[in-house]
Amino acid sequence: MTIRAVMAAATMAAATVCAHAQSYPDKPIHIISGTQVGTSGDLAGRMLAQKLTAQIGQPVVFESRPGANGQIAANYVKTLPPDGYSILYVASSTVITGPLMSRSVGFDTFKDFTPISNGVGSPLHLVVNSELGIDTIAGLIEHAKRHPGQLNYGSVGRGSVFHFQGEAMKVAAGIDMLHVPYTGANNANIIGDLLSNRVQIYFPAYPATLSMLPGGKVKLLGVFYDRRVKHRPDLPIVKEALPGLITVPSWFGFMGPAGLPAPIVVRLQAEISKALADPEMSSKLEEVGIVPIGDPTAEFAASMRRQTDELARLAKQIGIEPN
Repeated sequence: MTIRAVMAAATMAAATVCAHAQSYPDKPIHIISGTQVGTSGDLAGRMLAQKLTAQIGQPVVFESRPGANGQIAANYVKTLPPDGYSILYVASSTVITGPLMSRSVGFDTFKDFTPISNGVGSPLHLVVNSELGIDTIAGLIEHAKRHPGQLNYGSVGRGSVFHFQGEAMKVAAGIDMLHVPYTGANNANIIGDLLSNRVQIYFPAYPATLSMLPGGKVKLLGVFYDRRVKHRPDLPIVKEALPGLITVPSWFGFMGPAGLPAPIVVRLQAEISKALADPEMSSKLEEVGIVPIGDPTAEFAASMRRQTDELARLAKQIGIEPN
C-alpha cells in the first residue's frame, strides 16, 4: 500500500469516528454494573442512569452483572466494541485493590479500559463499640496503644477496602489491631458482632452506619475522606488526627472499553458531571452518604494511577501479595 493510500485510509477512519461522535448517542446506552444490588453504590448508579436518560434524550439502561468483586462485569465490558454504548460502572475495589490481591482478575485496569469519570464517592466511617468508652479518634488511638493486639476490626475479607483501611490505620498510628475477615455468607455477621463487642471496630459506608446508631451500642467517631462530608458535616476527618494516614479509595466510576474515542469520552464525562451538579440529584445522593465527584477524565486517570501506586506500597509494607 502506498503512503498516499495509507493517508487516505487514515483520513477516512478519522472522518468515520468524527461522524459517529457527532451523532452520538443515537440509540440506548447500557451501563454495566458490577456492584451488588441494593447497596449504596448500586442506588447511586441507578439514580444517575435515570438522570442521564433525561439529559441525553436516549434511554440509559442500568444493567447489573454482579459477582467476583465486580470482575464479571469488568471482563464483560472489556470485550465490547468501544463505541460508547456499553459503559462500565465499577467500584474502586474492583480496579484498584482487586488487582493487588489477585493475578487472575482477567483485566489490566490501565490497558483494557478508557477512564471517563470517577462518578461518586462512598466514604468509609470509623465506628466503634460503645463499651470501649471512647468518644474521639485520638482516644481510640491512645486506647489501642495501651492495649496492643486486644482490639479487633472487622472486614468483608482479605484485600477488601475495609481490610486495607484497617491496615493503613495501624501503620499510620503505630498500633496493633487484629483483622477479623468475614467472607461469603458470614459478611452479614459483622454488624451483629460489632454490636455485641465481638469485634470493636468497623469501617462501614453511611447506610450501614445509620442502621447501627439507634440503641447506643456503637459510636461514630469519624469519616475516611479528604474533606468534611455534607451528610454529616460535624464528623471529624480521620486523617486530621492521623496526618500520615492513607485514605483507601472508595468510589464508583465510569470506564469504557480500551479505545473509546475521545469525543465520546468528553461527551459522557460532561453529561455525568452535569447530572451530579444538579442540586436535587446531589441532595438525594448526599442523604444516603454518597459524595458527588464527577472529576474530569484526566484527573480521574491520574488519581487511579496514584491510588494504585499508594496501595501497592502499603500492600508490600504489610506483607500482602497477589495470589
